[in-house]
Amino acid sequence: MWADKMQYDEEAAEAKLNAIRMAASLPGGLPAHALDRVLAAFLRVRAPEKADDTLGWVTVTSLYSGPAARSRKPGNVLLNWRKLIDIIPDISLAGLGATSLPVAPAVAAVLAALYIANTLCRESVEHLSDVEAVTILALWQNRDRENTISEEVGYIKTNELRAAYSLPALSQGQYQTAVNRLSKIRCIALDNGVVSLRESVRVEYV
Repeated sequence: MWADKMQYDEEAAEAKLNAIRMAASLPGGLPAHALDRVLAAFLRVRAPEKADDTLGWVTVTSLYSGPAARSRKPGNVLLNWRKLIDIIPDISLAGLGATSLPVAPAVAAVLAALYIANTLCRESVEHLSDVEAVTILALWQNRDRENTISEEVGYIKTNELRAAYSLPALSQGQYQTAVNRLSKIRCIALDNGVVSLRESVRVEYV
């Protein structure tokens, strides 16, 4: 008989969190205190179940009722975009003294979050730029009550935000590439020219 109380591998969860923290520590990125705030708001790591090496009794009945061994339930990482965007004003204020930042603190915060999402959702890690960061920030800030925005309006708002950060405007092709990329790493969903903002993304790990 299996124990009723689940046992969770907290060490695995801590190791996962540390790996994510290291991955998000980009050269020239946010100061450590600001990055900690991004992770605290954006990230939740749930521990997987501990591996169970116990062997069950093999009986004639169990041969027909399925395997006796219990599989290990994976942990998960919850990425909450809404909470990240909510702390952007505070991150911007906290980073005002960090003159070495190559981009605005708000953009650096979103870049760190995108790097985490990219690392978790894809097998290979690719370069992330201010293009994806400013695009998703603009989409979030201008979404409607249903958390949607048309790609056309999103393009206009993205270039307005880029102008506010003294960044060059994007061409339609550059914007579309960024939107497609954000869709691939599950930050947004696309459907017939409408962008749906995902409040949270859950990624499983073992």
